[in-house]
Amino acid sequence: MEPFLALTSALASVLGVSMDIKQLEAFVQVVEARSFSRAAERLFLSQPTVSVHVQSLEEVLGTRLLDRLGKEVVPTPAGEILYKYARRIIALRDRAVQDVHHYLGELAGSFDMAASTIPGEYLLPPILAEFQRRHPKVKVSLNISDTGRVIKEVVRGAYPLGVVGGKAEEKGISFVPLCREELVLAFCASHPLAQRDGVTLRDLRNIPLILREEESGTRRTFEDALRQAKVNLATLPVVAELGSTTALKEGVKACIGAAIISPRAVEDEVHCGIIKTFRVQGLDLSRTFYLVKKSKRTLPPPVERLESYILSSLSGES
Repeated sequence: MEPFLALTSALASVLGVSMDIKQLEAFVQVVEARSFSRAAERLFLSQPTVSVHVQSLEEVLGTRLLDRLGKEVVPTPAGEILYKYARRIIALRDRAVQDVHHYLGELAGSFDMAASTIPGEYLLPPILAEFQRRHPKVKVSLNISDTGRVIKEVVRGAYPLGVVGGKAEEKGISFVPLCREELVLAFCASHPLAQRDGVTLRDLRNIPLILREEESGTRRTFEDALRQAKVNLATLPVVAELGSTTALKEGVKACIGAAIISPRAVEDEVHCGIIKTFRVQGLDLSRTFYLVKKSKRTLPPPVERLESYILSSLSGES
């Protein structure tokens, strides 16, 4: 406990203020999520409560800590300074709790991890549920974003672990393969093209397409497959780009167009006859899900244990 208390005391002494750890946690989450609403979801608090915590910090410090730039919230120069100290304080608090429980022979602590849409919504929830059943004193918060954002957040140290649907060229980052899947082309069942027996790469030139946003793993896999097949995405009839798998599904169900999508995401709709899917002949849409982390980062015991559990649960699954 001594390092945590000393750092908290030093920070308060230098600034001449009194700070609450919950205020610092709220502030850190807003900075990392770049959104008050997403921070509230991560903390299981209401958005007004998170706003009050941040406003209280701004009042005692006598300066603005966050700026709104369009749809995103970013730290001011003063906010950047506080963010670095706040993360250290929270990390020391968590480490103190972990060390006490380790002394008592228990695995305990709390931490956040991140995942892109498909692993975050379909692969990880049952794994995390079983992990927390086995280790009830460990609290894991799962934050879902697109693949690009998850990788960037792991790179800058916001999360110790991530699970994503694609790789990136980043120094000091390791990507451990977990499992594979093949994306499919999904139509609404009433669409005339859904009545055919199959779909070829050539057919894509005449099919209205709905795509995910550029940073998503699904979009990256599709673009990589097109490049390998020497097809320019600009030559295909793209009618919409949507920011989530759920939006993609709803677009397909509304017959706006067909979508390249994970078969896991439309399993229920296919079973109910709402959506029909095809493998695209002549296009390799297979992809691998990866566990991503900093290569040389030493993980706390609860995070290390979860990493091992995810690897044992998903490695080799298809």
